[in-house]
Amino acid sequence: MLFRIAVVTVLLGANVVSEIAAPPEQTQVISTRGFVLLGLIAGTYALTIVFALWLQRARRVGPLAWAQLATDLATETTLVALTGGADSPFGFLFVLIIVAASFVVGGRALWVAGAAITLHALVLALSPMGAGGVIAVLRQFAYNAVSFAAAGLLAARLAGEATRASEREASTGMQLRDLATVHADVIRCLTSGLVTVTSDGVVLTMNQAAGEILGIAPGRALGRSIDEIMPGLRALTVELDGRTRVRRGEIDHRRFDDGRAETLGVSLSPLVDAAGQQLGRIVNFQDLSELRRMEREVVRNERLAAIGRLAAGVAHEIRNPLAAISGSVELLAQGVPAEDRTSKELMGIVLTEVTRLDGLIAELLDFARPREPQPERVDLAASLGELARVLSHDRATLGERALELSAPEPVFADVDPAQLRQVVWNLVRNAAQASPDGAPVSLRVGVDGPWAILEVRDRGPGIPPEHRARLFEPFFSTKSGGTGLGLATVHRIIDAHRGRVELLDAQPPPGTSVVVRLPLAQAESQAESQDQASAKSS
Repeated sequence: MLFRIAVVTVLLGANVVSEIAAPPEQTQVISTRGFVLLGLIAGTYALTIVFALWLQRARRVGPLAWAQLATDLATETTLVALTGGADSPFGFLFVLIIVAASFVVGGRALWVAGAAITLHALVLALSPMGAGGVIAVLRQFAYNAVSFAAAGLLAARLAGEATRASEREASTGMQLRDLATVHADVIRCLTSGLVTVTSDGVVLTMNQAAGEILGIAPGRALGRSIDEIMPGLRALTVELDGRTRVRRGEIDHRRFDDGRAETLGVSLSPLVDAAGQQLGRIVNFQDLSELRRMEREVVRNERLAAIGRLAAGVAHEIRNPLAAISGSVELLAQGVPAEDRTSKELMGIVLTEVTRLDGLIAELLDFARPREPQPERVDLAASLGELARVLSHDRATLGERALELSAPEPVFADVDPAQLRQVVWNLVRNAAQASPDGAPVSLRVGVDGPWAILEVRDRGPGIPPEHRARLFEPFFSTKSGGTGLGLATVHRIIDAHRGRVELLDAQPPPGTSVVVRLPLAQAESQAESQDQASAKSS
């Protein structure tokens, strides 16, 4: 429509101006033709407004396109008839109409070409013969018919090619969109982290799994340096060059949100374009923290099993001689005169040390040959509340320290009550020994997902990092006079209950928290236990 207005305005307007500038003796003829041309210009403008309003409301543009083409053919036929028929300078406009038809109706522009040939023949037939007669008119018609047909064929061919190209482009675009969707779904469903970086180390993309592993939202990481996001990565990237396809390794990382330490298994490979030019790097990684923890657990359990077998044999070999020594010393003590105080004191020391050794052997046998748990449905909050009341009066365990219990609601788990008390007693005793006089020891019961949580916290100076790895090993103790079997026994009991023991820095500091995780009872069993607890309290 805009192209039509431009053509009509330029061509017809120029013709009107040229006729106004004609000699005075032709004024009447010029005025009539000029009036008609001005009418065509005005009519074209009016029809364009009508077509524009039609286009705004049209659901299908096909009828509108054919209406415009029909109007253009009628206007062009009228214009050729008014401006000399066979001698009209505007005959070429039929070609423009045919070309325009190829844009809006495609290959059916041939129909428009046929209509143009027919209308042009009609105009020539009705126009007065010129100086050349019929031969000149037929020659002019042949020229125009060939040009119109050629334009129609070419326009139809080009329209067909354009249609096929558009269909190929649409198909290719759909395939690319489908490929992009599949690519996005694959990246989104990956359980491992995937990060792409430029050659300068700037983060280009990060999937959701990477953000969850690193503890940072992917949007916050884009545009930042990979050294800032994963500081330990530089040790691997410095050796990655264009000839190295893949490099693997492990790095230690601390999460951004909570600062928790993680072990990441990292794989680096070059990021290249379609021409094979390296654009940056692809960083693929997984959180291996749980796997490494399980490996340490396996190694520790194997070591504990070996020590346990050895300890059981040694304990049996020692216990019998100790009993003989104790009995012999008691018999000797009966024959020592009362005035021989030195001998009596020495024999008392021997009996005391024998008793202490017998207690150590009892602990060693208990660790080496543990009793199988006898689990019961236990309300940890109530059970530990009773134990806390007992421990609060046990000055031998707590000394001058208070025991703070936090158990806001019932928490049910299937545990051996006696072994649970042994675990808590050991942890509270260790916490009291690590805390200064007057500082409280905290005992908390709670729920964390599928786990029942028992947390014992001291207010001591903390545990050095070099001691943490060996803290649950038997015979390792940081206290003078300690046997090193308390925490080892705790670990063995919790492991038998399919739980976990974690050692954390207290928050807020100072101090250390020992967190025991035990599987919660099933939901149905929890509900039944809560009903029973409510009935008992009623």
